[in-house]
Amino acid sequence: MQHLPVTWQNCESLAANYSGFNLDDVGGDFAFEQGMRWPDYVAGYAAEWHPYLEAIRQSIIEGNVWAGGDWHQYSTNGAPVVAGGHFMICTFRSWGDLLAAVWSSKLNRDFSYLDFYMDCRLPVK
Repeated sequence: MQHLPVTWQNCESLAANYSGFNLDDVGGDFAFEQGMRWPDYVAGYAAEWHPYLEAIRQSIIEGNVWAGGDWHQYSTNGAPVVAGGHFMICTFRSWGDLLAAVWSSKLNRDFSYLDFYMDCRLPVK
């Protein structure tokens, strides 16, 4: 499958204006723990959602998104929207899981959701 484009928008406007699925609501119902990597995170989702998650992962890496759940929820460009209208609006904790999964694999370093829970908790890269 071809790489799906991702744009970044405001959580509040997404919640009010998009009819696609919030990917945070369709899987990932476990806490990402120290030692886990991206495949562990993706395993919490049905296979049909994997291309969307992969597009978000790639966009996070390409955009060097190293930010907490507060940035995600309150920034003008903190929420990823994948081509086709599916998006990801997360709680602080689930945002932490997502970022921990992405960066644990990319940097081969152990992170947990707490590392990306809030901007004030971000680890040194």
